[in-house]
Amino acid sequence: MKKILSLDGGGSWALIQILTLKERYGNIPGHEILKDFDIVIANSGGSIVLAALVANWTPEKCLTIFDDKDFRTSIFSKNKLRKKYFPTGLTNLFNVGPRYSTSKKYKAFNNIFKELKNKSLHTIPAFVGKDSLKIIICTFDSLNKRARFFKSYSYTKGKEKDSMDIIKAIHGSSNAPVNYFDFPAKVKSNEMGKFFYLWDGALGGFNNPLAAGIIEAIKLGIDVKDLFVVSLGTANKVPSMEEREEYYQLYHAVLRNRKINPLKSLKFFFENVMNLSKTILYEPPDWSTYVSYIMKFSGSQDHETNLKSFIRMSPLLYCDDFSDKDETYKQFLSEIIKLDMDAVSDKDVQLIKDCFNYWKEGKLYNQAIKSDFDKKHCLELEVGHKKFSDAMKDWMEEGEKMPTDQPQV
Repeated sequence: MKKILSLDGGGSWALIQILTLKERYGNIPGHEILKDFDIVIANSGGSIVLAALVANWTPEKCLTIFDDKDFRTSIFSKNKLRKKYFPTGLTNLFNVGPRYSTSKKYKAFNNIFKELKNKSLHTIPAFVGKDSLKIIICTFDSLNKRARFFKSYSYTKGKEKDSMDIIKAIHGSSNAPVNYFDFPAKVKSNEMGKFFYLWDGALGGFNNPLAAGIIEAIKLGIDVKDLFVVSLGTANKVPSMEEREEYYQLYHAVLRNRKINPLKSLKFFFENVMNLSKTILYEPPDWSTYVSYIMKFSGSQDHETNLKSFIRMSPLLYCDDFSDKDETYKQFLSEIIKLDMDAVSDKDVQLIKDCFNYWKEGKLYNQAIKSDFDKKHCLELEVGHKKFSDAMKDWMEEGEKMPTDQPQV
């Protein structure tokens, strides 16, 4: 049995992944956590968590990336007006367009992860202490308009491909476009000296990179039925009935009055631009987890047994019925739903921590592998662990059954 860890993107929300890993492993060094897996694949915020683990930080120390305001604001560093390129200075007035500096983010990573300076991905398995470990970081190659994965390995011995430094790889992977960072991350590979211009791997459809990780496992000759899967998300939002009704009303108001109400038309235009820019992060419905589940258990109907070796953990932000909720929880939900991925204030970070605690306590559902809406548009969770506690129990019980001296991949 081989174990795969997949880490979603999600900016500051990756804090949830660190808290989940701490719940599972305690405060052990990052290398010990990584050595519990055979394949680790990450995107964006998840790649930042991966970098911290590769640096051998404990989960407690990993939290400083988001707890330390200097770290947060150095990653999400706003450009001064004179540094912005036209027309983003104008579009920012409508809360549309890039707000943060790509070049400053790269400097921030080099300052935060000093242990990883100039470390090629090919050297990471030996650095961690497990030569068979496979590391994959997802990006999007803007020049060639295709997803690009940077790996710690090649498929054929003696035919190693050009390698990339891990800090450069996470810089490209975490470079969210449109409403976040201003330019593609320009990075140079090691041996060939080839330049890449990179955006967040979510643009290639890999914000949740699990399906890509399983395909990599297949290419490595691993039978998917022999995989123990752990996929950690960064919270998934389901629009409430109120939000859907607001969008519906705006749509019809603009359709009827587009020539006589330019302000509403402009609002509708920007609303759609924002929705499109965020679909790369939210990707509803979450195809990657479901496709991975089908690949692993094709033809099987025993969902309960299947879940023992397929762990998907991510808080689900959804609630249409507030009648039995206390005021504190109602306030939390109303604020967390509006929170973007670039959470930089202390209040924002605390909201994400509250999200984890509510999820852990069972007040928030765990994201299902498969879900749908009923006739009343209420969400039905069909396949998957419905609660944090159920998923964690299976992870701990089944994970402990895995042999510790697994043969090399």
